Amino acid sequence: MVETTSKKFPVKILIIIVAGLAVIIAASSISLSMTSRTEFCMSCHEMERYKEELEKSSHAVDKDKNPIQCRQCHVPLGIGPKYLTVKGYVGIKDLIVSNFGDPANLDRRQMQKVARKFMSDENCRACHEDLMKDVKDKELSKIGQLCHEAYLLKNGNTTRRCAGCHFNMAHLPKFDRRYFFNEEFAKRLPLVEEKTQ
Repeated sequence: MVETTSKKFPVKILIIIVAGLAVIIAASSISLSMTSRTEFCMSCHEMERYKEELEKSSHAVDKDKNPIQCRQCHVPLGIGPKYLTVKGYVGIKDLIVSNFGDPANLDRRQMQKVARKFMSDENCRACHEDLMKDVKDKELSKIGQLCHEAYLLKNGNTTRRCAGCHFNMAHLPKFDRRYFFNEEFAKRLPLVEEKTQ
């Protein structure tokens, strides 16, 4: 008869592994939370112009009248693969630009295209629940109603997302100030801005 010896996995090692995982998860959670704060975003001097634009925009406060935070628009809601992917990509990109690029002369035209890809409709809809009314609870224009109906139906009428139509809501680069629909926002911003555009 063959004897089999089974060694038990030492309980102490199991406790160390579980404790180590708990520490890693807690540290990651705290790190993700801290790096999603507006204060962290504003720690890079090149972000000051965006803060000023935001503070003078129609999106300076959220639906609860609290100052809007960067993460409310720029980071996907909840924690999951999408959140981690966006945080990783944007974080690494910003780190590289801030440390090795020329942050004083960023190409905002190119930045707009990239930024709109990361603007999640879920984030917009967190504040804008009823798409048939504007923020002042008034009925939308007929064209606005038609566009939003097409968006809500998603039956081939539109593939645009919120940021595809509603751009310059929180930030307004110099080259977009000339459009009539940005006139009021442009009046609230200083005439002198970044060097290139």
